Amino acid sequence: MELKKAGFWMRVSALIIDEIILVILTYILLQIIKPLISVELVHSLWFIIFFYEFLDYNYYTLFWFFGGQTPGKKILKTKLIKVDGSNFTYKDAFIRYWSWMIGVALLGIGYFWIAFHKNKQGWNDIATGTYVIILS
Repeated sequence: MELKKAGFWMRVSALIIDEIILVILTYILLQIIKPLISVELVHSLWFIIFFYEFLDYNYYTLFWFFGGQTPGKKILKTKLIKVDGSNFTYKDAFIRYWSWMIGVALLGIGYFWIAFHKNKQGWNDIATGTYVIILS
């Protein structure tokens, strides 16, 4: 049985859903910790970026590791799987995240790669031997 791989637009849609969730989560958590730390630090752009990246890294790596689906992927009925059928490890999640960030930092080329790759894989998929499939 041939696995149906998720294409560029479906994956972008899942990413948008996940990023909306992350922005809301970041805002809520910043409001919660605001009384505990200095106001200047909470309003510091560097602190907000660091805090967001900390949440971003943990959000994606943990959801990938524990089940292969972020909430965005779950809503759109897609899932991350290993090409060889093996279990997805935390090391895979780490490599996947940072290879994704490198691809994004290079004007998103690593992510746009999905649209042109025969197996609909981005750089992060190629680096970790994964596909994002559509669940039936």
